[in-house]
Formats: sequence, C-alpha cells, structure tokens
Amino acid sequence: MASRQGEGTSRRALLKGATLAAGAVAAPAVAAEGGAAAPVDVIVVGAGMSGLCAARALRSQGRSVLVLEARDRVGGRTKPGAIAGVKIDLGGMWVGPTQTRLLALGEEFGLQRYPSFIEGKNITEIGGVMRNGSRDTPGVALSSLPEFLGLVSKIGGLSRTVPLEAPWTAPDAARLDSMTLATWVEQNVRSPALRTVMESISSSIMAADMSQTSMLYFLFYCHSGDDLVTLAGMGSGAQKWLYRGGLNQVGARIAAELGEAVRLNAPVRRIAQDAAGVVVTSDAGAFRARRVIVAVPPALAARIDYAPGLPALRDGLCQRLPMGSTIKFWIAYPRPFWRDAGLNGLVLSDRTPVGLYTDVSPDAAGPGLIAGFFEGSHAVAWGQRTAAERKAQIVGDLTRLLGPQAAQPIDYVDNDWPSEEWSRGCYVGVAGPGVISVFGEALRRPVGRIHWAGTETSTVWCGYVEGAIRAGERAAAEAHAALAA
Repeated sequence: MASRQGEGTSRRALLKGATLAAGAVAAPAVAAEGGAAAPVDVIVVGAGMSGLCAARALRSQGRSVLVLEARDRVGGRTKPGAIAGVKIDLGGMWVGPTQTRLLALGEEFGLQRYPSFIEGKNITEIGGVMRNGSRDTPGVALSSLPEFLGLVSKIGGLSRTVPLEAPWTAPDAARLDSMTLATWVEQNVRSPALRTVMESISSSIMAADMSQTSMLYFLFYCHSGDDLVTLAGMGSGAQKWLYRGGLNQVGARIAAELGEAVRLNAPVRRIAQDAAGVVVTSDAGAFRARRVIVAVPPALAARIDYAPGLPALRDGLCQRLPMGSTIKFWIAYPRPFWRDAGLNGLVLSDRTPVGLYTDVSPDAAGPGLIAGFFEGSHAVAWGQRTAAERKAQIVGDLTRLLGPQAAQPIDYVDNDWPSEEWSRGCYVGVAGPGVISVFGEALRRPVGRIHWAGTETSTVWCGYVEGAIRAGERAAAEAHAALAA
C-alpha cells in the first residue's frame, strides 16, 4: 500500500542531501512558547499532501510557516514502498487527466508517468459466472447491459444536481441524505449482478460498503470527481496513469523545499486561541503563530484538544466522519504473464474479499506487478489476520483466475491503513446518513484563527490526492487573506 514498516523506501533516502532529516529541529525563526523568537505566521498541522501544499503556497506568498507532523515521515496517505526492486506507492498512486494540480506538480518535479495497462480483456466473476469485459466496461451479461448503462446515466444526472460548494442545498437533499447508497441501489437496481458491481464501485472509490455511506454523499463524491465513469475508469478516468518511482515523490520534494520548517514526530495535542494568536502544543513543544491550518482528516482532528472548544456543529462533524477502511497490497511476478493470454489483469469477483485486482506493471519485460485492495468490511476483517494469511488468499485467488503461474510470486507487500495510528484508514472520511445535510456547513468554515484543509474539505476530487492539494491551497489562501486583513 516485507510488511507494513519495513518495506518502504526510507524517507532519509528520498530526501538525501536535503535539510529535512528525521526529527529535524525547527527553523530558527520558530520558538517554543516562552522563547525569544517571534511566532510564525501560520502553523500547519499535518505533513500530508494537503498540509505540505498549504505550507508551500504560504511560503510562496512570503509567509513564515511551521509544519508539525505526527509521523516519522511526510506524505500522509501517500507512502513510499518497494517490491521486487521497484519503488512503489503504498498509498495514493494514480493520477487522471482532470487532476490538473497533481499533474502540474509532477511535471514541475520531472516525474515520469506510465499508463495503466488496459489492453485486452478484464475478468468479472459474479454469482459463479465468469465473463470478460474490455477497457472500462465490466463483463456483465448482455441482458443486463441496458440497465447498466441506464444506471450510470441516472447516477450521473442525479450527481450533477448536487452543488459542490453546498451539497446540503441539493434538491431533495434531506431525503437523499436519509438513506444509504445500499438502500437506493436496492430500490433502483433489479439485476443482482449489477448490485454486486455497485458494491465493488462503492468500495473501490471510498473504501466503504454501500451500507456505510449516504446517497447524498455518494452523489456529491461522484460530482466532485466529474462523474461515476471518471471515478471508476482506468483508461481515461482517475486511474489513467501512475508515476515511475511513486506519486509519493511529490510530497517528498515539497518537504525538501520546506526543509527545517517541517518537524516530524510532533503530534499536535492542543490548539489554544487567544487575542494574540494561537498556541499549538505538540510532543515537540508548544509554538505560537498568528493562524493555524489543520490539515488532517476530521476523525483525527477530533482527537486534538481545542481551547476554547469547537462549535457544536464542527465538533459534531468530526464525530461523524469515520475513515474508510483499506489494506493495499502489491504482488510481484517475474513478468506480466497474464498478458500472454490476452488479459489486462483487471479482476472484479464476488468470490474474493479483494475488491479489485489491477495490473500496475511499469514495463512489459517485468517484473509483473498486480496491486489490489481489501476494502470496507473486508478490510476490517482481514486486518485482524496476518500479512502471510492475506498473501495466501491473494495467491489462491490469482491462481484460480489467472492461471497456475500466479502460484509462484517473487515478492509481496501490503499496508494496513486502519492500523496506522495517524491515519486510521483510507481513502477518505465517509459520511453516513444525516451527516452532510446537518453538519456539512462546518467542513470548510474557519473557527476563529483555525482553518481546515485535507482532501475531505475539497469540492473538487474530494478523497483523492488532487483534492488534498486543492484543499491545502484553498486553506492557505484563506489564512493569507486573514493575515493581510
């Protein structure tokens, strides 16, 4: 997403030669509370993509910043790893054509993209029947195809009625937010096979079961990412490209630019506002600033002590946006042998706890790499098992689906995101029924000197790295304007 901690390329190696080292000391202009130096303009809580981009934007505007990160690495829900000698992403890894801010950063840093492999047939196994599809079309029975196309069109039409800035004002918002996606699918989808496809889509884009998300939030999420086809698409959608060496390089490069302004191993415990500004207390000390940007998911922001306490609306929101659940894995073979049989490695099956298998091999000559995910309730269940047990399940699945060569992988790694103390899940905070329509207004609304970032607060590509970048830049613009007022 060697297991969990040991597989990742070390952060020190990524930033070799930079001034940002593990446990780096604060920049000279930053003083712990009671020190002699002046406070910084803005403290950013969290060195994920949103926090790093917020800090970078503020620095470009001449503002002084300090980034406090709880982990011993930067990147948040992006994370470096390695398999079979190839540097990979254990977190966010894909980029699509309309994710323009991420694409721009990748180009700025000279990163090379390679396309998701979609040539050939995919495999769909539902209800004991195995079929082949092509490109972004699942292998559904011809008799179900009109209903499938109608379903995609209907969801697209409904999602476009949900305003991105204020989904709670959508027509029929209260009713849509009173039901789960599962309830809506039960009422609107006749084919059992298509219901299974919808469950797979829900898991693959939010790492949550259909029963765990409200229909209103699902529609907002689809609109935020253009539409359902774009969200789920491999050939031209959100999963079009990967970065050689990993998307995580973007965060590492920004952190290297920020240098000593980033402090690791510094979880924030308290944010106190007073007439002079804010005091942010972390395990690395207490620091003063004029403004603070909290760039962590609402579920983690809820663990910080605030003085004065948060307004009831914001506090209620934080209590009601639990993280999705996913365990990401990569498995390696000497070469992508499945391509010889005309398969593209994309597999959707209701006989396996894995939501999706995808071919992520950077080169046809090898190694052959498949990435996949245990998602939603499957991630919760399989998070209680060992990495060796997960590997055995995956090898068994792939041997049955792709052939006997799949029984002999040369490497395997996975990352259990819900078990990480400073993530507690991926990909995004998920809103169940009654959350967005009641508490949604608090998502981006500043609380005094506190501004909110993180992909959950983005109106465009919410839940994705692109959304994290945009949210960080938006929060930085808010803080900069407030400082200039």
